[in-house]
Amino acid sequence: MSTKRIVDCMGDICPVPVIKVKKAIREFGGGNFLVLVDNKISLQNMLKFIENLGGEYSWLKIDSDDKYHYEIEVEILVATNSINNPDEGWILAICGDTMGQDEELGRELLKAYIFAITQLDSLPAAIVLYNRGVLLAAEDSAVLADLQTLERAGVRVEICGLCVAHFGLENRLNVGEISNMYAISEVFARAGKVVRP
Repeated sequence: MSTKRIVDCMGDICPVPVIKVKKAIREFGGGNFLVLVDNKISLQNMLKFIENLGGEYSWLKIDSDDKYHYEIEVEILVATNSINNPDEGWILAICGDTMGQDEELGRELLKAYIFAITQLDSLPAAIVLYNRGVLLAAEDSAVLADLQTLERAGVRVEICGLCVAHFGLENRLNVGEISNMYAISEVFARAGKVVRP
């Protein structure tokens, strides 16, 4: 790769690193970048963002004293205005692990609701899990099998990376892909309809 423009995202949390890189790509019309991030969630979000743009990357973990950071070399040949193709249809947005006020009943209702989604003729384009909703993607989730069924049927399961880190679920997810709030906001903006149970 040739001369790189540095995009320093050290200390930034979701979705700031993705926004900074997207702005740099728009400003310079693509090119070579060195992106600096200091946490694994930001690294994962950045790699997914670059892949969605059709870019190439390599990355290194740099250790120094008790701290570490990641350096991501990025090459984007053509600037783009969107990280994904526009969605059609509807999006299911789930922000909790219950449905309604009563926790015990709410868990049963949400389990039944997600199973019912698997039986619909028109499936959502994506399911977005955020806040306590990310718990539904964990290995011990009562709705995990149904979410996996939907994913196999072509439904994207987008999981808020900041929320995953908050609940310590980095190594416990068994469905979906870690995303970031910028990408999630784009999914919502392109949706024909957003359903929140």
